[in-house]
Amino acid sequence: MKKTVLLYNFDETELAKARRALLPLKFAVRAVKEEEYHLSVGYLTGLTDECEEKENSSGKFGRLVVMGGFLSPDIDKLLAALRKAGFGRDVLKAVITPTNASWSGRELYEEIYKEHKLMQK
Repeated sequence: MKKTVLLYNFDETELAKARRALLPLKFAVRAVKEEEYHLSVGYLTGLTDECEEKENSSGKFGRLVVMGGFLSPDIDKLLAALRKAGFGRDVLKAVITPTNASWSGRELYEEIYKEHKLMQK
Protein backbone atom coordinates (compact mmCIF):
# COMPACT_ATOMS: atom_id res chain seq x y z
CA MET A 1 0.00 0.00 0.00
CA LYS A 2 1.22 3.46 -0.87
CA LYS A 3 1.71 5.80 2.08
CA THR A 4 -1.25 8.15 1.87
CA VAL A 5 -2.19 11.24 3.85
CA LEU A 6 -5.81 12.39 3.99
CA LEU A 7 -6.43 16.03 4.84
CA TYR A 8 -9.88 16.95 6.13
CA ASN A 9 -11.17 20.53 6.45
CA PHE A 10 -8.06 22.37 5.30
CA ASP A 11 -8.81 25.63 3.48
CA GLU A 12 -6.98 26.34 0.22
CA THR A 13 -4.12 28.23 1.92
CA GLU A 14 -3.62 25.55 4.57
CA LEU A 15 -3.85 22.82 1.96
CA ALA A 16 -1.12 24.43 -0.18
CA LYS A 17 1.07 24.88 2.90
CA ALA A 18 0.60 21.24 3.97
CA ARG A 19 1.30 19.94 0.45
CA ARG A 20 4.54 21.97 0.28
CA ALA A 21 5.61 20.66 3.69
CA LEU A 22 4.93 17.03 2.74
CA LEU A 23 6.22 17.13 -0.85
CA PRO A 24 9.84 16.17 0.04
CA LEU A 25 8.54 13.11 1.90
CA LYS A 26 6.93 11.70 -1.25
CA PHE A 27 3.70 10.66 0.46
CA ALA A 28 0.50 10.69 -1.56
CA VAL A 29 -1.54 13.62 -0.23
CA ARG A 30 -5.28 13.82 -0.74
CA ALA A 31 -7.63 16.60 0.29
CA VAL A 32 -10.91 14.93 1.18
CA LYS A 33 -13.93 16.76 -0.21
CA GLU A 34 -17.03 17.27 1.91
CA GLU A 35 -19.02 15.00 -0.41
CA GLU A 36 -16.55 12.19 0.46
CA TYR A 37 -16.87 12.50 4.25
CA HIS A 38 -19.25 9.52 4.39
CA LEU A 39 -16.60 7.18 2.90
CA SER A 40 -14.38 5.09 5.15
CA VAL A 41 -10.79 6.20 5.72
CA GLY A 42 -9.57 2.73 4.71
CA TYR A 43 -11.25 3.08 1.33
CA LEU A 44 -10.00 6.64 0.76
CA THR A 45 -6.38 5.60 1.39
CA GLY A 46 -6.61 2.42 -0.67
CA LEU A 47 -6.21 0.17 2.37
CA THR A 48 -9.52 -1.54 1.63
CA ASP A 49 -11.35 -2.15 -1.62
CA GLU A 50 -14.73 -2.02 0.04
CA CYS A 51 -16.39 1.35 -0.09
CA GLU A 52 -18.06 1.55 3.29
CA GLU A 53 -20.45 4.47 3.36
CA LYS A 54 -21.49 5.96 6.67
CA GLU A 55 -24.71 7.82 7.26
CA ASN A 56 -24.71 11.09 9.16
CA SER A 57 -21.09 11.81 8.23
CA SER A 58 -21.57 15.09 6.40
CA GLY A 59 -21.02 18.59 7.69
CA LYS A 60 -17.95 20.30 9.03
CA PHE A 61 -15.73 19.18 11.84
CA GLY A 62 -12.19 20.19 12.79
CA ARG A 63 -9.04 19.72 10.74
CA LEU A 64 -7.81 16.15 10.63
CA VAL A 65 -4.74 14.44 9.16
CA VAL A 66 -5.14 10.69 8.56
CA MET A 67 -2.12 8.51 7.74
CA GLY A 68 -2.53 5.23 5.89
CA GLY A 69 0.28 2.70 5.37
CA PHE A 70 2.66 4.48 7.74
CA LEU A 71 5.36 3.01 9.96
CA SER A 72 6.72 4.78 13.03
CA PRO A 73 9.61 6.59 11.23
CA ASP A 74 7.13 7.86 8.59
CA ILE A 75 4.85 9.22 11.29
CA ASP A 76 7.74 11.05 12.94
CA LYS A 77 8.76 12.63 9.62
CA LEU A 78 5.21 13.70 8.83
CA LEU A 79 4.65 15.21 12.28
CA ALA A 80 7.97 17.09 12.11
CA ALA A 81 7.15 18.47 8.65
CA LEU A 82 3.71 19.65 9.76
CA ARG A 83 5.11 21.24 12.93
CA LYS A 84 7.79 23.03 10.90
CA ALA A 85 5.07 24.33 8.56
CA GLY A 86 3.20 25.78 11.53
CA PHE A 87 0.48 23.19 12.09
CA GLY A 88 0.14 22.67 15.80
CA ARG A 89 -1.89 20.62 18.22
CA ASP A 90 -5.14 22.13 16.95
CA VAL A 91 -4.88 19.79 13.94
CA LEU A 92 -5.76 16.28 15.03
CA LYS A 93 -3.75 13.39 13.61
CA ALA A 94 -4.58 9.70 13.33
CA VAL A 95 -3.08 6.53 11.89
CA ILE A 96 -5.37 4.02 10.22
CA THR A 97 -5.64 0.78 12.17
CA PRO A 98 -7.65 -2.39 11.58
CA THR A 99 -10.16 -1.04 14.11
CA ASN A 100 -10.73 2.39 12.54
CA ALA A 101 -10.27 1.58 8.83
CA SER A 102 -14.03 1.25 8.40
CA TRP A 103 -14.78 4.58 10.10
CA SER A 104 -15.62 7.79 8.28
CA GLY A 105 -13.42 10.85 8.78
CA ARG A 106 -16.07 12.33 11.09
CA GLU A 107 -16.18 9.19 13.26
CA LEU A 108 -12.39 9.13 13.47
CA TYR A 109 -12.25 12.84 14.29
CA GLU A 110 -14.83 12.50 17.06
CA GLU A 111 -12.94 9.61 18.68
CA ILE A 112 -9.54 11.33 18.44
CA TYR A 113 -11.07 14.57 19.76
CA LYS A 114 -12.44 12.74 22.84
CA GLU A 115 -9.02 11.17 23.49
CA HIS A 116 -7.30 14.53 22.97
CA LYS A 117 -9.58 16.21 25.54
CA LEU A 118 -9.01 13.41 28.07
CA MET A 119 -5.24 13.72 27.72
CA GLN A 120 -5.40 17.48 28.27
CA LYS A 121 -7.00 17.04 31.71
